[in-house]
Amino acid sequence: MRGLLVVLVAAPLLVTATGFPAYAEERTSSVSGVGFFDLNGDGQQQPDEPGAAGFTVSLRLTSDNTEISVRTDENGYYRFGDLTQKGKYSVQFDGGGHVHTTPWAVGGSLGSGGVDAIHNFGIQ
Repeated sequence: MRGLLVVLVAAPLLVTATGFPAYAEERTSSVSGVGFFDLNGDGQQQPDEPGAAGFTVSLRLTSDNTEISVRTDENGYYRFGDLTQKGKYSVQFDGGGHVHTTPWAVGGSLGSGGVDAIHNFGIQ
């Protein structure tokens, strides 16, 4: 009974002290962005530069050497969501023979979770 009382008292205190419930789920991360046709070649998407639909974007997680790929949607957007792995990653945009106006591969770190990284890719 004493152990149950400690848990009932400690759990609300933990929420107050950390801002997270004592039973909080592990925070997930995501990597997302847009591939676009960079008409003026400046590496930034302008309002008149359309998304690049149907291109392959690959994510490699170095913590466990996992690689996953997605295709950009009709507006050029891609997303890798609900990532629970921690550590470094790289993301590559396969321009399908187009010239890249931004780096074709970039990397980062997912740290301790809860990271929402955005990487955009321009092609001509």
